[in-house]
Amino acid sequence: MKFSGVLTSLLAAAAMNVQAAGLAGDSIDAAMIRTVDTGYGLGRIYGYGLDRPFVVLDGASDLQKYSGTFTLDVDSHGFSIKFLSSAGWQDGIVLRLANLDFGAPDIYALKGVSVETNLIGYSLSTGPDSLDILLGGTRFTESTYFNGTFSISSVPEPSALTLLAVALAPMLMVARSRVKKRS
Repeated sequence: MKFSGVLTSLLAAAAMNVQAAGLAGDSIDAAMIRTVDTGYGLGRIYGYGLDRPFVVLDGASDLQKYSGTFTLDVDSHGFSIKFLSSAGWQDGIVLRLANLDFGAPDIYALKGVSVETNLIGYSLSTGPDSLDILLGGTRFTESTYFNGTFSISSVPEPSALTLLAVALAPMLMVARSRVKKRS
């Protein structure tokens, strides 16, 4: 096998280890969280929807609903929230999207979120696999929307790069020795 054939085989093997970045098919958790005790306790708010993790499917078939307040649709590279009524959020209320591993947690991490919204007064907090939308003190109507697109960073998989380097080193030495013999 020639050097170029070996190189092509190694690159193809390394590429097979890299998965496409996206949430489709992943199980994520969406939760409404109280971070300030206003007389109702702290932690996850149960009984109104968003009680457990769900599998992300591109399209509306995985649409989640939080009471009569809003719907949440998470797709492979983003999400949309459509508010269904007019009201506001108490201080300390957070919508948390967690377990955002984009198919390969060792390769991809959440870097940020670009947002398109007409909701005023929110703030965002991101971690490597989570997003908190701090909603406390905001008000919304049926025409309020919140759309986000995930920005992810890829981290090269060390094992694939190491394998490639280890495999190429002897071949480069052989090629170098052949060039020296011809000189």
